Amino acid sequence: MKKYIIVGFLIVALLLVAYLTFVIAAIKIVVGSIFLIIFALALIGLWITWKKKTED
Repeated sequence: MKKYIIVGFLIVALLLVAYLTFVIAAIKIVVGSIFLIIFALALIGLWITWKKKTED
């Protein structure tokens, strides 16, 4: 009986670690996407500013 409790505990621990790994990875992807969007908007703003200065 003790063996089944240990195996069950290890399976629960494995599922918990897998879940936390997925959640942390998803959070990192979301944060990275937000920073990528901010960078792209800044780059577009810089390009528009450069275009306006070269047209004058």
